[in-house]
Amino acid sequence: MQNIKIVFVDIDDTLNPSNENVSEYTKEVMKKVKDKGIKVVVNTGRSAKYAINKSIEAGLSEYVISSNGAEVYNYHERKEIFSKPIDRKNIKEIYDYCITHNMTIILNSLEKRFINIKDYKYNNEPAVYFENIDEVLENNNINQLVVLSSNYDRMLVLPNLFKEKFPQLKVIHSSIGLIEEKRVKDKEYYHDLVLDMTAKSTGIVELLDYLGIDQEEAMAIGNGYDDICMTDVVGISVAMGNANQILKEASTYITDTSENDGVAKILEKLILQEE
Repeated sequence: MQNIKIVFVDIDDTLNPSNENVSEYTKEVMKKVKDKGIKVVVNTGRSAKYAINKSIEAGLSEYVISSNGAEVYNYHERKEIFSKPIDRKNIKEIYDYCITHNMTIILNSLEKRFINIKDYKYNNEPAVYFENIDEVLENNNINQLVVLSSNYDRMLVLPNLFKEKFPQLKVIHSSIGLIEEKRVKDKEYYHDLVLDMTAKSTGIVELLDYLGIDQEEAMAIGNGYDDICMTDVVGISVAMGNANQILKEASTYITDTSENDGVAKILEKLILQEE
C-alpha cells in the first residue's frame, strides 16, 4: 500500500454516530496515527466552528474542511486557506423566500453560524440569532446556506426551483428522506447550498495543493452521498459499514459502522499495521 500522509474523515455517522462523542478507542487510534506524522483532517458539511470543536475533541490536525468543501481553515493560526463565499444578493433573495414560506435558514461563515429562528438548535449546533440580514452580510462572508422545513413537498421541488433561479449555486447535500424520496411524518428536512463547482472534494484538492501532498498519498473516509466525490481525489477511499450502496461500490475498502468504531479499525489495519 502507498505511503499515506493525510486522512480526510467525515464526522456524522463516520467519525462518530450523529451528535455523539468520539469514542475513547478512536481517540487512542488517532493519537497513534498522529504520532506517525500523518494528518487527520475533518471534512464535513457542518459549520467550521463545529468542525473545529470535533477536531479538538478527537485530537486531529490543525486543519478543517467545512461547509461541504467551501471552507479550508487552519484553526491554530486562524488562517483562511480557502473559501468560496456566496453572493450577498443571492443570499438575500433566498432569505426572503424562506421568510415568505415560513422556512428556517442557517448561514455558515468561517467561525460563526447565524439563524433566523430564536432559541433554535439544529443538529446540536448553536447559532447566533439575527433579525437584520443586511447586518450579517455586511460583516461576514457566508460560504454555505442551510434551508430547513417540515414541508416535504416544497423541499422536494426546491433544488430544481433554486437551480433555475440561482444557476451559480447548487444543493450539495440534503436529508436522506429527500434524496431517497421517503416521506417521514413530522420530520424537518434540510438542503445545504454552496457555490456551484464546490464539494468536499474541492476542499481536499485545495488543502493537498497547499500542503504539497499528492492525491495518491491521501485517504478519505465517509458514509454519505456527499462523500462520494471524495473517492475521485484520493488514493484510498473507505466507506463505512453504514454507508449508502453507491459509496460502498466506489470505495477501495469498506470498514465497520460508526457505532463500532469503523474509522479506528480501518486506520489500525491500513496505517498502524506495522506496529
